[in-house]
Amino acid sequence: MNRLDKSVYNMKAEKIQKQVKQGDYETAAKICDGIDWTEVKSTRMLSLVSSVYEHVQRYDTAIDILLMAYEEAQVGRRFLYKLTELALAAGNIKEAEEYYRNYLQEASDDTSRYVLRYLIAEAKHESLDKRITIMESYKSSDFD
Repeated sequence: MNRLDKSVYNMKAEKIQKQVKQGDYETAAKICDGIDWTEVKSTRMLSLVSSVYEHVQRYDTAIDILLMAYEEAQVGRRFLYKLTELALAAGNIKEAEEYYRNYLQEASDDTSRYVLRYLIAEAKHESLDKRITIMESYKSSDFD
């Protein structure tokens, strides 16, 4: 980004943050639409923008932005967790399962994996017995 572009970006970024603080996600999303996010390297800002799009139920755009943040991140398990949730919200079960598999590679010992597994099972309308088994595994590994 050149200097002029950077100052315009900074101005728009401040406006987005202000709108989010006010809970006006529709206006924030309109501002977000005017920015080329491929040029942005801030995982914090990309995460915020993904959240904006999630609030206005533009899940595919939220996923695209969060993938950019994931590419920039040193540790990506938090992004993979959220990508799984967003894919489920968008109704993309196969995509959610792929993000989940990647999440397991980065966070195989994280007990949150059971929550994601349960959400996927629920989205796939798997049997209640199977979902109960997942939650029992979660309970046995996470509760003191």
